[in-house]
Formats: sequence, structure tokens, C-alpha cells
Amino acid sequence: MALNDTKKVQTLINVVGQQILQIRAAVQTIQDMKALYQTVNPSVVGTPLEGNLAAVNTRIAALQTEVDNAVWNGMVAAIVPSHRNNAL
Repeated sequence: MALNDTKKVQTLINVVGQQILQIRAAVQTIQDMKALYQTVNPSVVGTPLEGNLAAVNTRIAALQTEVDNAVWNGMVAAIVPSHRNNAL
């Protein structure tokens, strides 16, 4: 028997939403490390951050903005925990 489209759509929603939650956790870890780094304020001379610190900070901020996007909030909010994610 063929699965209906709503189950297929829910599989995509669940997988995307669950992955966004993992990405958000990773971005939070990056933000936490950035805060610790800024507290210590080590020299970047001779490291890959030399000359790139501002660009890295900008990209971290952009990551945060992206994972907070309303589209992802909707996907996370639409997760159905009882769905088995195997319709696709």
C-alpha cells in the first residue's frame, strides 16, 4: 500500500526540524566558546585567526541569525514525535 503524501511531508518536516535542533545546539556551543575566548582574549598572531577574526565573528553571527529564522522555527514546531520518519 502506498503511503499518503502527508506522511511523506511529515517525514521531511521531522527530519529537518530535528536536524535544526542539532544545528542550534552546535551554534550554541560555538557561541559559548566565543564568549570564553573573548574573556581570555588570547593573541591570534601566527594562527589561522590572524587577519580573520572579524570575518569569523561575522560568520558566527550570521549562523546564529540563520538558525533563528522563522522558517526553521516553524519546522521545529511542526515536529510530530510519534511519526517514525520512514515515509520517504
